[in-house]
Amino acid sequence: MTQSPPVNIGSFEGPAGTVARYYPELLQGANACLAVFGAMALSGRTKPLSLIFEAASGFGKTAIVQMAFPLAGSALDQYAYRSDKFTPKAFVTHAANIKKDELAQIDLLPKLNGKVLLTKELAPLFRGREEDLKDNFSILISVLDGKGFTSDSGTHGRRGYSEPVLFNWIGATTPLPPSTHRLMSQLGTRLLFYELPAIAPTEEQLLAYAKRDEADAAENECQRATNEFLVEFFSTLNVGSIPPETITFSEQQSLELARWARLLVAGRAEVHFEKTGTNWEPVAAMPAEGPWKVVQYFKDLARGHAVVRYRADIDDSDLALVAEVALSSIPGNIRPIVRKLRATGTLDTPMVEKLCRVTSPTARNYIRQLGLLGIADLRKGKPDAAMLAPKYQWLNQANSKSIHRII
Repeated sequence: MTQSPPVNIGSFEGPAGTVARYYPELLQGANACLAVFGAMALSGRTKPLSLIFEAASGFGKTAIVQMAFPLAGSALDQYAYRSDKFTPKAFVTHAANIKKDELAQIDLLPKLNGKVLLTKELAPLFRGREEDLKDNFSILISVLDGKGFTSDSGTHGRRGYSEPVLFNWIGATTPLPPSTHRLMSQLGTRLLFYELPAIAPTEEQLLAYAKRDEADAAENECQRATNEFLVEFFSTLNVGSIPPETITFSEQQSLELARWARLLVAGRAEVHFEKTGTNWEPVAAMPAEGPWKVVQYFKDLARGHAVVRYRADIDDSDLALVAEVALSSIPGNIRPIVRKLRATGTLDTPMVEKLCRVTSPTARNYIRQLGLLGIADLRKGKPDAAMLAPKYQWLNQANSKSIHRII
């Protein structure tokens, strides 16, 4: 049933106070997680929204996902589906050792309709033999188009679901290798990422942590607070109950959203390499994916961030989340450079060496990739340098009229 648009009710607390007390560095990521849940309240959506948290081991990506795990007996189980590990073939199974009339009972896809899938470890899904990765991504692409999924096998023939199956997906992984991003760009990707900062603690901070014994309490309290908030949220706003057009973007906000979408598709376009001597040099960038799906994903994400705060208007914090997801979804080897260009507008090879912890030839290689992608203009010299291309000058925070911050 369609409901009235959410009403502005003042400041948003939710589980933020609990998360900030124990994991202040994860607060923004936890807010992004809630936004994916919030997007489930929007009506008329046709495509699942996927957000994968990416960070080195031990920097909180799994902690964020676990906050949304339904507690035993919690009503959140109606809106979230936990699967710690799965393969894409589990969406619609063709297992030879199971009778055909029993397969529907174990298919994952129909169990997800109207829910958020939570997967705390996706690293195995993004690594392995290229043929296996292609197989995995081809299934994911079809499933994440939201139109159901059917497949054929010699064992059980045609199986699957041709009706729409709409769900959202939150997962976590360690940083992806460039080869995985390259393969995703070839096949098309429906995934968005959120990079968590890997900031090493000081000796004093680590000592203070070692003296405390509250790790279990921190995890349990954050999970309880998140469960309580989401159960209350969905009891107030049902899945698919809010017409998205009631949460509007201004002309300027729409422009910003479109710009972030254009940057993302440019940044994750495939780059071709040729071998010169012993080195592989970037020589061409393939056409970028169309930005239309990305624009819609960003609109759903921004609206979800607003809805989960019971707001009927888009504000700077919603667009800040879109900005962070756009930057985080660019391949990891060039992502730090784009972030630096956002801050300074220009950089040179020694800066890239230090920033990315790579050799000078690799730093030049990365700068050339940005030039081929059209994000930066290159300047030959000693050292080589790059500056934001004219169409991306809006990215430079020094030139921006407003600098967004997630709150």
